[in-house]
Amino acid sequence: MQNCFYREQLADGIYFSHVADSKFYSNRLSVNLVVPLAAGSVTDNAIVPSVLRLGCRTCPDFTALNRRLGLLYGAALGGDVSRFGAHQILSVSAKGLDRRVALQGEDMVRELCGLVCDIALDPLLVDGVFGKEQVDLERHNLIDTILSEINDKRIYAQTQCLSLMFGESPRALHPYGTVEEAQRITPASAYAAYRRMLENAQIELMFVGGGDYRAALETFRARFAGCRRGAVQAAVPSVAALSGPVKERTETMEVNQSKLVMGFRCRQSGERGVYALRLMSAMYGGTPFSKLFLNVREKLSLCYYCSSRYDRGNGVMIVGSGVEKEKKQAAKEEILRQLQAMRDGDFTDEELHNTVLAMNTGFAATGDSLHALESWYLTQILFGQEHSPDEERAVMQTITREEVIEAARGVELDSVYFLTSQGEEASI
Repeated sequence: MQNCFYREQLADGIYFSHVADSKFYSNRLSVNLVVPLAAGSVTDNAIVPSVLRLGCRTCPDFTALNRRLGLLYGAALGGDVSRFGAHQILSVSAKGLDRRVALQGEDMVRELCGLVCDIALDPLLVDGVFGKEQVDLERHNLIDTILSEINDKRIYAQTQCLSLMFGESPRALHPYGTVEEAQRITPASAYAAYRRMLENAQIELMFVGGGDYRAALETFRARFAGCRRGAVQAAVPSVAALSGPVKERTETMEVNQSKLVMGFRCRQSGERGVYALRLMSAMYGGTPFSKLFLNVREKLSLCYYCSSRYDRGNGVMIVGSGVEKEKKQAAKEEILRQLQAMRDGDFTDEELHNTVLAMNTGFAATGDSLHALESWYLTQILFGQEHSPDEERAVMQTITREEVIEAARGVELDSVYFLTSQGEEASI
């Protein structure tokens, strides 16, 4: 993987980063607004990217916008909402071909970056706020998105477990907010959220691709120079501070398969400690040859699936499983028993080596996608780091079994969430 990452500050709380890799014949540019998760603003914030991507002052309707995208050889616009730890990330992006494959050698980076800036900085307004038609459309879409999560019980259960773990903390908030708050969104409230973020968010401008990043840098610098900035809410790397007795909650719903989700707080000790936790979680339940898969699922048939995931942004580990109602307690006990096996060092050097190889595959795959590379380096930025996938892969190969054991000993059960039916379950 050959890529070069560089980041510089353009203005107060505004940064430009580029990731160059000549193997790509397309480029991706994005504007990312990073703000703290907050109950009073999370839902209004969430609608902003989808409203922005509907058009801008120079492209006030779909016809004009699609014509401009067509002139850029079918470039694609996107709007996204995500979270990282205690922060919400609102993004607008565009992806298009590089000039090396343009018919007339057009300056594709400059044109594409200009479009992204128009979308982010010069939106279509009606009477000084977002248009009612656009906000009404995206409000319905936002509500549908929030409600659709309940149809995926696996994701829903994990979200509920995180909510149980974090309680009243902003980390418990969903990045899209709530249906009740979405129903109250107005053109004025959405526009106010947009202006507030533009003035106070940490703004990360990114270029990823095989083209000449300097055109993007020049365009971003010129367009964002006029941004009025207030008190910037800089993203500070942090993990959740959890303590106290184990919390448990059971929720009933019409489900064919119960979901048992267990949240663990993790003690972290330095950067190598984080690497060890990631490797430990993968050995524990992140591969088809992990302890949870081979024992809880395959050997004992206590669940339909069972896996662990280390949530690096929050510093916690989540174990999710699909179980029959009557096997809940047995599955829970076996999940904890396998964690104790990790603490006791009950794993072979071959298991450790094979897990590292599996993780190496993931590191290598990061460089195959513009979006994956952008996500990787944006995560690095939020952690205050600049490690490439290759650099992290090299470090991961040096983690010892003693460090993995120490990481496992720092993992403690915090919360247990169980989603089940009221009556008898049907086997799947």
